[in-house]
Order: sequence, then C-alpha cells, then structure tokens
Amino acid sequence: MKKTLLILPAAAIIAAALLWPGCGSKETGKASNGGAVQTVPDKSERFVLDDVFNRKRKWSEFVGKPLVINFWATWCPPCRMEMPVLKKLYQEYKPKGLEIVGISVDDSRNPVMPFIQQMQIPWVILYGDKNVSEEFKMGRGIPVTIFFDATGKEIGRVTGAQPESLFRSYFDQMVGVQAKS
Repeated sequence: MKKTLLILPAAAIIAAALLWPGCGSKETGKASNGGAVQTVPDKSERFVLDDVFNRKRKWSEFVGKPLVINFWATWCPPCRMEMPVLKKLYQEYKPKGLEIVGISVDDSRNPVMPFIQQMQIPWVILYGDKNVSEEFKMGRGIPVTIFFDATGKEIGRVTGAQPESLFRSYFDQMVGVQAKS
C-alpha cells in the first residue's frame, strides 16, 4: 500500500512533465534582469548582452559557425528537462563546430549562476531582456530553441521541450552530416 502511495504521485509528476510542452509566460517576453540590450548602430548585431561573468557578448561573436540559441528560465520545468539532452548533444557536436548560446529570461540574475553550476552547463549563458525576446520573435512560451546556419540564417525553431531525435536532426543538418539510408 505504501509503495502505491509513493508511485502514484511520481507517475503523475512524470506524466505532467511529458505532456507539458513548454512554460507559459512568467512575463517571459518582459524579463527585466539588468542584462539590457544596448543600441548598436551596426544593424548586423542582433544583440549585445551580458554573460554570467558580466562580459558584453555580441551576436557577431557567434556567426560563422552553426549556432543554437536556447531561451530558457530556471523556473521552467520543460527548460530543466531538456538541459541534459542539450548538454549531451553539445558535447558530441561542439567538436564539429556547433555552438549553443543560452539566453536566460529569468526576472532576476540571482538564480541563474547557481542553476548553471548545478546543471554544469558548458555553453555561454547570457542574460536576456524584452528587447532580445522581441528581436528573435520568441513569443511567450519557453523554452524556445532557434537553429542558425553558419551565415546566421535561421533554419528552424521549436517551442517547448523536445526529444533528442529532433535536436539531433537539426544538429546533423547544421554541421553537414548526411542522413544514413
């Protein structure tokens, strides 16, 4: 009986996580965490944002290689669910030239660094705000993952936590891996 009482809540949590494709807005498009996007006269710069070490990072730093931008937040269960998948694939595809940039849409910077350390996220994390959300037309749900080729052209985007196979198919396309027949 005790086992059943423990299994039922766990099953409910797992089922909810699997059926929950993405987080709605916790004012997602209006995050105001101090990582303000600066006005840049050069229109080729889509953003200039602070990273978690308070360094300014520009869009142009990442163009020239396949790029994945992942909008996420520490409070978002689907964002948390897909982090291990992204981490696994990043370790596999980084040597092939692929880069991931995470953009936190948390309301505050405070929970971000502890989360990064806990999850051991190896890619660049930037603090986003309303301007960068609007620049990338990310909408209100997260996670949002946008795939870019080496020229900076968007080749796809997904909203909500996604299976490894979907990420892998985009990553293969981005680094030029041919599908096996």
